[in-house]
Amino acid sequence: MSATPSHAARTFGTYLPTLDGWRAVAIGLVLLAHGSESMQLVFNSDWLAHSATFKKLGLLGVQLFFGLSGFLITSKLIEEESRRGQVSLRAFYIRRAFRILPASVFFLAVVGLLALNGVLDVSLGRWLSTLLFAANYTQAEHSWYLGHFWSLAVEEHFYFLWPAAFLLLKISRRRVAVVVVMALLIAVWRALDFRFQISGSSPAVFWGRTDIQADGILWGVLTALLYGDAVFKKRLQQWYAHPLGWPVLLAALLLIEALPSGNWKLDFALISLKAMLIPLLILGTVVQDKRLTSRLLESTPLRMVGRLSYSLYLWQQLFLVWNDERVAGLAWVQVFPYNLITVFVCASLSLLLIENPLIALGHRLAQKQTKLKTSRV
Repeated sequence: MSATPSHAARTFGTYLPTLDGWRAVAIGLVLLAHGSESMQLVFNSDWLAHSATFKKLGLLGVQLFFGLSGFLITSKLIEEESRRGQVSLRAFYIRRAFRILPASVFFLAVVGLLALNGVLDVSLGRWLSTLLFAANYTQAEHSWYLGHFWSLAVEEHFYFLWPAAFLLLKISRRRVAVVVVMALLIAVWRALDFRFQISGSSPAVFWGRTDIQADGILWGVLTALLYGDAVFKKRLQQWYAHPLGWPVLLAALLLIEALPSGNWKLDFALISLKAMLIPLLILGTVVQDKRLTSRLLESTPLRMVGRLSYSLYLWQQLFLVWNDERVAGLAWVQVFPYNLITVFVCASLSLLLIENPLIALGHRLAQKQTKLKTSRV
């Protein structure tokens, strides 16, 4: 058995098994939220009846994905800069494009064909805006079957903008300052826009916009930046070394989730606080990898589901639907447990036939690009 990697390697290495566990938790919350009504019909349980509670669980799952993305991408950028002395933006964009686009474009092609054949009701405007990464800003007619692309659009905008900003800012403390200011500005803007209807967006569009949700990713960015700084890294390790350090963070997150809506100012402050807590919880399980929570996250079943999480997120929207969104053409595969089985089958095929081969191709092309750039220097 190989030796356990050091904390630095675990945080800024190429693969962090703990994060696969977190992805499994995140996608599990989304699956529960979207599949609860179909399960309720089978089990006839009031507990499973779809409610605001389950909606919040699905949103929490998305927020976990945001925190993960900010933390992981920034960790990789720091690792590359430390190892090579610079970051290759072209190589980064090649890797991201081959990671994200093939599976999502294939899913969109399937939805498009189903819409053309009258199985689904998806407008051309909604489909095109989704393809062009504008799903969270379009005014096109809403469709449940493409509704989840709002969060993917937020992440795609982040992937496009942050690496370039990381490279331009150069100095670590400068990066920290800019990220903090941006995250706080987004929080203030979100509250003001909501309260005074400055942009005039409908609630459905408002809550999906990148300028409203991006701080959820930025706090993950900040967590990685702070852990990459020697002074802050020591302080964070001291916090996590305390037996109550991580449990206090978890208790705070659970309390925020349980609190009912009240004063709008408090509600919006808690949104920001939750976005801060999520990446700190994630980092704690990476740093303290011997604790029970980390071992559970790194268990084989959770890691397997975590590796499927992107395809699961794509395909669940087609089969895990609320009762009023069902369509006759997909009748039996939108009923529990067939819908859940179908989701995992489609996700597994997507991972094996689309994601894995094209991710590998993307890495090869990115590596060639990096070598070419190095040889020119």
